[in-house]
Amino acid sequence: MRGDRERHAGQAALDLQTPTLADGRHTITLKVVFFLSALLFIGAEIASFVLVAGQIGFLWALAILIVVSALGPFVVRRVGVGVVGRTQEKLARGELPTWELLDGLVILLGGALICVPGFISDVLGLLLMVGPLRRLVIRTTGHRLARRVQTIPLRWRVVNTRSQPVPDHSSPPLPPPGHSLGPGDDNRF
Repeated sequence: MRGDRERHAGQAALDLQTPTLADGRHTITLKVVFFLSALLFIGAEIASFVLVAGQIGFLWALAILIVVSALGPFVVRRVGVGVVGRTQEKLARGELPTWELLDGLVILLGGALICVPGFISDVLGLLLMVGPLRRLVIRTTGHRLARRVQTIPLRWRVVNTRSQPVPDHSSPPLPPPGHSLGPGDDNRF
């Protein structure tokens, strides 16, 4: 009797941790997918290192990994300076630098890949430093996200417990057209 209760309690705990489909099968959680992907990526990095080391020698392969990983931040800085310049130009014109921010995000991802020791991550990171490939990644990712997200709320609304909308006073008023704020300016026009 006691064993049945413990078994049922253990099964209930399992049911709470892993959701089940309608037919009783357990779904794979995001943690498991991430863990398996990381293991697969690490295995591919090790295999690529063994293949390269077999062709050019262990010490040369190790030296290449160390040099590329050490030079990664300099490559990111060089590429990122152009993006920062374009961002500042757009901000000076009063435009929203959406494309430049996405470009900077992809550069950051590429830089992180370059700094991780491994030939596959170095190649992927260096490819993300090439402008046309970066734009392709942004467009492809943007199209995929657009298909998944049908609507995006433009402004959040706070609702009180009686389900009545509360006015949003969290954002300051916008400046009049043609007026730009500079460093040290406040929100008074």
